[in-house]
Amino acid sequence: MLPALTASRRRLPLRRVALGAASALLALGALGAEMSGAVAPSPPPSLAESLAPSTWAMTLPTAWLAAPVPRVGTGDLIDVLAVRQGERAYAVPVAYAARVVTADERGLVLELDEEGASAIAIARGGGLLLVPLLRSTR
Repeated sequence: MLPALTASRRRLPLRRVALGAASALLALGALGAEMSGAVAPSPPPSLAESLAPSTWAMTLPTAWLAAPVPRVGTGDLIDVLAVRQGERAYAVPVAYAARVVTADERGLVLELDEEGASAIAIARGGGLLLVPLLRSTR
């Protein structure tokens, strides 16, 4: 018999077997990671979505304030007074129970109803300064 006509068992090189096993493990790992249900974190809600119904967010810059802002945190309630300084000084409440959305060195962002927002805008238009008063939780 001629050697070319005989079928011999050829062994696969060890390197090919190792590469095939490694690629199978990587494919299984990729499928497992995809099927593990890892959900991408949802984006935080926008400011408009976090407001209560029929309310508005309004920024009170520090320049509008006649007194420093008390140490407030998100969710605290404040009342706002409008004050006129000078010989005929007076103070008038303009907003009640405004919820603090954010506070920093530039000012406050408050959640206000229609009356509070318009009263603050009118007071500022009249040249009055604002005084934020932190409400007690008790």
